[in-house]
Amino acid sequence: MTWLLPALALTFTLARLTSVASAPDQWSAAAPMHMARGNHTATVLLTGQVLVVGGDNSATRLASAELYDAPANTWTLVAAMSTARHLHTATLLKNGTVLVAGGSTGPGGILATAEIYDPVANRWTPAASMSTPRAGATAVLLANGRVLISGGIRSGRGDGQATAEVYDPDANRWSSAGSMAQVQGGHTLTLLGSGKVLMVGAGQPQLYDPDTNSWSSAGTIAYSRSSHTATVLSDGRVLVAGGFGDTGVGGNPETDTTEVYDPAANGWGRGATMMSTRAFHTATLLPDGRVLVAGGESATGPFLSSTELYDPVTNRWGFAGSLSAPRGSHTASLLKDGRVLVAGGWGSGPDNNATAEIFEPAPPGPVAATPQPGASPPAATNPPLSASPLAASRTALTRLENVWPFLVAPVILLLGIVSFSFVRRRRRS
Repeated sequence: MTWLLPALALTFTLARLTSVASAPDQWSAAAPMHMARGNHTATVLLTGQVLVVGGDNSATRLASAELYDAPANTWTLVAAMSTARHLHTATLLKNGTVLVAGGSTGPGGILATAEIYDPVANRWTPAASMSTPRAGATAVLLANGRVLISGGIRSGRGDGQATAEVYDPDANRWSSAGSMAQVQGGHTLTLLGSGKVLMVGAGQPQLYDPDTNSWSSAGTIAYSRSSHTATVLSDGRVLVAGGFGDTGVGGNPETDTTEVYDPAANGWGRGATMMSTRAFHTATLLPDGRVLVAGGESATGPFLSSTELYDPVTNRWGFAGSLSAPRGSHTASLLKDGRVLVAGGWGSGPDNNATAEIFEPAPPGPVAATPQPGASPPAATNPPLSASPLAASRTALTRLENVWPFLVAPVILLLGIVSFSFVRRRRRS
């Protein structure tokens, strides 16, 4: 009997510790921005602050910019751009400044201009203009510190382009990066561990090699798509999720399909299907290796408030709670403390919004390293992806981890009672 109470105390202590360690992912409100905006950009600076630039507020294009400070949970208006623009690109350069390029001032007002924000001086300065106007283009920082920008429209009349160009910050000069196989807009550019860039959009995916300044095939994808997301996983593979998938019937409805690119094999595998069809959503790699997908537009029309998490180990999606309101064309930024800031975007009404919120992941397990530009991709340790789930879901495992101490406690109690009764009978005999 003397060991029974300590055993029970230990059991319930383990239950409490397990419950704390398995605390759920959760959402909370963040301070609202000064301006309601959608189709804007959000860039995490070297300081950890988040710079939000431009966008639109209903029919108005914005030149304003503001900074979010996570520890203080505050937004501060900073110097405005020289030109109002939305559907532009924003790229953090290696020296800590931000290159903003292209975009649109309104119907027919497609821009070739670019400008650079210096967060230390809180000042914008003109940069060299691109060779062609671009709105809805995509940009990525290369391993050599230059910026690749591609696609977009030139006049606002649907005249997309297949051209690409590279910006050299040291020379303040743009140069041709050749042409992709097809006109692109709403596509993604993803820097791989090899230093090459994966382009996914209309038609089949391609690889840009900055060393040769040329494009080549990146395998065959099942669905050409646009307004999707592409996320580099911890093992160097790339998860492509959602977007407008070309089914050949009724236009390009939003899709819930996902595919995974393996750079080592230069090939594609089927990823698990998302819980909702989505386009204009965001996808963020968390420190624990999972991918958070938030909001977007569904195939039935409305914007979504739902979010979900992808686990590349199990190749499964699980619910991650709901946003405070539906969002599409919003931004999601990984903060230095591992949380995710979601800001702005189009909502349930005719206008976009100024609200922001924070996703806080459950306490992580071992932290997976993020691939560094220019490094060779690590060997994939996961089995090949297929249409079927590969293992039990993280959610089911977590539920078991949470309840096992409470299941064991009655057994220990019963054994204690039986042992105590046996000892008493022995003493009487």
